Amino acid sequence: MKWFDKVERKLGRYAIPNLMRYMVIVSIIGSVIGLVVPGFYEMYLSLNVYAILHGQVWRIVTFLFYPYVSIGSGGALINMIFFGIMLYVYYWIGNMLEQIWGRFRFNAFYFTGILLILIMTFGYYFVVCHANGQALAPQIGFGLACQIDLSDLNLSMFLAFAFLFPDTVFRLYFLIPIKAKWLGYIYILLNVVEIVQYAQTGDYRGYMRMLLIVAALLDFVIFYAIAREPHLGMRMKQAKKRRVIYKNTAQQAGQPRHKCAICGRTEIDSPQLEFRYCSKCEGNYEYCSDHLFTHEHVKRS
Repeated sequence: MKWFDKVERKLGRYAIPNLMRYMVIVSIIGSVIGLVVPGFYEMYLSLNVYAILHGQVWRIVTFLFYPYVSIGSGGALINMIFFGIMLYVYYWIGNMLEQIWGRFRFNAFYFTGILLILIMTFGYYFVVCHANGQALAPQIGFGLACQIDLSDLNLSMFLAFAFLFPDTVFRLYFLIPIKAKWLGYIYILLNVVEIVQYAQTGDYRGYMRMLLIVAALLDFVIFYAIAREPHLGMRMKQAKKRRVIYKNTAQQAGQPRHKCAICGRTEIDSPQLEFRYCSKCEGNYEYCSDHLFTHEHVKRS
């Protein structure tokens, strides 16, 4: 989409590289806090709208430190093992999406998901308080806050991956091979079932969970539509071709793998830059992030 290209041209330099690395660190810190000081997250860090409106504005950011690991019935060790596997999968998928979409688009996808969570939470809080009276606002704020995490957003990231790489094979329970597209269809079906179940509960906390699922799916639909530009398929084929070339060709020591066709800078002398091939140029022309959207496209006569 041309309008999104214009936004990327203006704001692309502010995108955070390797975003999932930082989100993994945030998840680990939050889980350590949850294990060491149980209840601390719910009392001081969660997205409690009532507390935010009464001065605890840091919760708008600190709710990201959701403690995914708890001692639970299965024991802390088992939970930590599955937690580690979950983080690895999210990190790997996030990096793949960042490579295909580009740093800015992946940042926009993830932070839009977080923004939708904030909008849904604040909006629904005011609706419930209006329906039940301000006297119950503290309980409502706390009840909603306990339902909010990033699990649905992270799973929508997997959904985007499944539709971009439908033939990628995962091993369910480490044994059963299944293609990503089928896991994506199963995930959508489960989401529909969950939405129906939460809608039938009649409980405001169940409705909050339903809204989180809707927010994650909406984020996926928006950015999958953006990612399905006509030139994306060519970009993915070029990326695959480059990976094969790098794998089969011995790299000389100190030789750069990326070089801008305009300024000649490489990832060695300018590690802060992002390098991408232009799908609109005829031929394999690679540009740094400063020239990706400003160069004249090469056309063969």
